[in-house]
Amino acid sequence: MSQLLPPNSTTFERNVTEVAAQNCALPVEIKSLASIDEAPDSFLSFLAWQYSVDSWDTNWQPSLQRQLIKKSFRQHQIKGTRTAVREVLAQFGYQCIFQEWFETNPVGTPGTFTLELELNGLELTEATYAEVNRLVKDAKPASRHLTNLVINVQPVCIPRVAVGTHGAETVTIYVE
Repeated sequence: MSQLLPPNSTTFERNVTEVAAQNCALPVEIKSLASIDEAPDSFLSFLAWQYSVDSWDTNWQPSLQRQLIKKSFRQHQIKGTRTAVREVLAQFGYQCIFQEWFETNPVGTPGTFTLELELNGLELTEATYAEVNRLVKDAKPASRHLTNLVINVQPVCIPRVAVGTHGAETVTIYVE
């Protein structure tokens, strides 16, 4: 790096150049930071900001974070549609039925919609409920307002069957 300095550079300038050269050494290749698949896990939040990911939590698994970054462009293409609501909830394992005011019987209040959510055996906590509301608010059409959220919780049951047989013979021993 000091070869780039002019011959009349001062000692201070040479020292600054040497220290700066050591500080610029990165543990990863800089081009890998722009790749969603190759970026270090600690850098994913910066990529999420760059790609304008709407839903983000640093506690999520890195694989889910990478998936959300990759799907961000698609989310922005369909944002404000019922498909956007379905897809954003599907990323977390939920299925939903989106019904607008004109599709209900009797016809509902104009500009409203109802949502029926299937948790598919996932646990429902207060945090889950808050997250669902936030995701729906981000993805829904801006001109629509949620009037009713129905959450269907289907317990996951593992049937247990036990079969037992018992056989016995009675043996009598006579002692003389």
